Amino acid sequence: MYRPEIETASRDFMQHLQLELFRNQLKHVYNNSMMYRRKYDAVGLKPEDIKTFDDIKKVPFTTKDDLRISQEENPPFGDVLCVPREEGVRVFQTSGTTGKPVKVLFTFRDWFSVGCEHVAYQANVFEINKSDIAFLPFGYGLFIAWWGWHAGLERMGVTVVPGGAQSSQDRIRNIIAWEATVVLGTPTYILHLGDVARDMGVNLNSDSRVRLVVLAGEPGAQIPSTRAIVEETWGAKCYDAIGASEMPVSFGFECLHKKGTHLIESMFLPEVVEPDGEGYVEPGEQGELVMTNLCMETMPLIRYRLRDLVSLTYEKCECGRTFARMNGGVLGRVDDMINYAGVNIYPSAIENVVRSVKAFSSEFQIVVPKQGSSEKLTIKVEPASENVSPHGLGKAIQDIKETVKLNIGITPEIEISKIGSLPRYELKARRTIRKE
Repeated sequence: MYRPEIETASRDFMQHLQLELFRNQLKHVYNNSMMYRRKYDAVGLKPEDIKTFDDIKKVPFTTKDDLRISQEENPPFGDVLCVPREEGVRVFQTSGTTGKPVKVLFTFRDWFSVGCEHVAYQANVFEINKSDIAFLPFGYGLFIAWWGWHAGLERMGVTVVPGGAQSSQDRIRNIIAWEATVVLGTPTYILHLGDVARDMGVNLNSDSRVRLVVLAGEPGAQIPSTRAIVEETWGAKCYDAIGASEMPVSFGFECLHKKGTHLIESMFLPEVVEPDGEGYVEPGEQGELVMTNLCMETMPLIRYRLRDLVSLTYEKCECGRTFARMNGGVLGRVDDMINYAGVNIYPSAIENVVRSVKAFSSEFQIVVPKQGSSEKLTIKVEPASENVSPHGLGKAIQDIKETVKLNIGITPEIEISKIGSLPRYELKARRTIRKE
């Protein structure tokens, strides 16, 4: 553990710590951010009104639209900032998968102290140390992606190989040449690198020294079939981490017992509420994750609706940690939920089915028909190789249909695409296509 006295603290201690940090953060944003002052004045809320842990629910939620409007009206960073822009040393923006990207600014303290502290919690649980060589295969652009891990690992004294501006083939060569022991990426891209290595005649299991693969950006490591493919392909342990560009940097990790994703409660306050509602859901029930960043000074988010669907437990983990855990990690996105034939479907459920069928590659697309049409929901898949026989494909199609019907409650159409024709993604994949 990175900080055992914090990670194993009692629930009473943790709530007392979170309340004090929350009250300080509320004063900070009210006094220094015009956006927050307007928001709270509009409902007659003052920081001193929050006296107990239960009072926190009086504070209005913050949404991505709040940030977008603030930045559109006061470009480039909006009046959400709590520090002068000149104090910022690092900028990023959200991926823009659900609308116009939001710009994010960090002070030196937020980036090199607080953000690196987030990574330290995660890196310690994965037993990453100075003997490791970490390879980060991503584009090093404005999307925060693995920038935080790069800075955090360097701070810990871990050797980092920046894998930007390279083809996937060159990344495979460099993972081997630099004798990388840790590789970090999105589930989609890590699986793609596995396919590329196979096409190059490289066996990552035996030809590389990789012992650990850390996944984030998508709910992949917590999906059994996806994790199994990664571990088999790379011959390495695979674990889940979680973060968000605007939150930021990283706020959760999977422990070695793989019993859910722990949230760093000493630095964040997690809540779970009704999707698109305001009431809390009970522990163990599914709802929308709301997070407060308790330590950042630049543009901290208070009761921020992440749009992630989770199920939270406060039971002590086998590892000894008392940090709240997300059962199964991120279960899906509120925005990604598909309503078809009266059934609510999450793409992660279909992912688990597709990736458990070895006749197909790990890539897929979901085509959702226009509401009211007579078309069926279609899952596009690719054969795993040219060697899969027509009989094998037919059986695999039937397996998917029967498993989806049994576990999800619908009977989809299965469409076979040419090998390599479905899109590949380095960062977050966009696999759901909705017909208008």
